[in-house]
Amino acid sequence: MKNHIKVNGKLLQTNKRFSQLKNSQKDWITTELYKLYHDKMKEIGTTLKLPRNHRDIVISSLYEQIQNREIWIPYGEVKKYAFSKTTKIVKSFKKQFPKLSEEIGAEHANK
Repeated sequence: MKNHIKVNGKLLQTNKRFSQLKNSQKDWITTELYKLYHDKMKEIGTTLKLPRNHRDIVISSLYEQIQNREIWIPYGEVKKYAFSKTTKIVKSFKKQFPKLSEEIGAEHANK
């Protein structure tokens, strides 16, 4: 049991992988990641990948929500998953918000 710790009377696996979560948990995390990432893209007005500091804010707030739902997974796994989905998130932003993407693109072209 070298990969387990006891927290509040529950046994938690310290080396848990994202793939070991239940499908409902994975779906919820994915939906929240997309929502938070899209909100941050709207906030700073970009259609590109977020800069490191903004990306870290998104991942931290996602991890906070994961902990509030009492889903136990290491922060590194969440970060790795977020990085793997970044390109898909950016593409989905352009598809989901085409008018906003055009406005932001035109704004950057005028600079």
